[in-house]
Amino acid sequence: MEEQRLDCPICGAKNSFKIISNKIEIPYFGPVLETTMICEKCNYRRSDVIPLEVREPKRYSLKIKGEEDLNKRVIRSSSGYILIPELGVEITPGPLAESFISNVEGVLNRVDNVLQTLIRWAETEEQKEKAEKLREKIKDIKEGKDEATLIILDPLGHSAIIGEGVEEELLSEEEIEKLKEGININIIDKEKEKK
Repeated sequence: MEEQRLDCPICGAKNSFKIISNKIEIPYFGPVLETTMICEKCNYRRSDVIPLEVREPKRYSLKIKGEEDLNKRVIRSSSGYILIPELGVEITPGPLAESFISNVEGVLNRVDNVLQTLIRWAETEEQKEKAEKLREKIKDIKEGKDEATLIILDPLGHSAIIGEGVEEELLSEEEIEKLKEGININIIDKEKEKK
């Protein structure tokens, strides 16, 4: 484990920004660098998991049919796209995208948390109703009353769904280029917003 101290780039506090890096081995995934940045003054916090080896660009898909599928492992790198077509969900990478290791239920919970926020911020009743219907559908999927498909696409090959029943295939050159363009567009758009 390695630790560095710097002045905080967020609040400017002297020597309060700690960067902790740790190289670990994740089963089925390989070596990664786990990094945590935290300011002891303003409590800014950011964590990331950076893969240390090159992988083939892949698509993983899983039909979520019951409780056993909810426990399948999900690894999403900062370059991974997550799609759940039945819910209209598309999670795209960007400059602030964080990697995570969870399970299928954890991914559904993340989507549900976003929907709860959308309901609080909704400007119309129609938006609230749509979000509530999606939350109900997620609940039904988790209870095995409905089905959905979880798809992960990663042009850098660092994301995965692990478990029985997962379909895995290489991405085409065309798909890889399109996905990589999406990553660049997100980064460029964020840079424009800052100016």
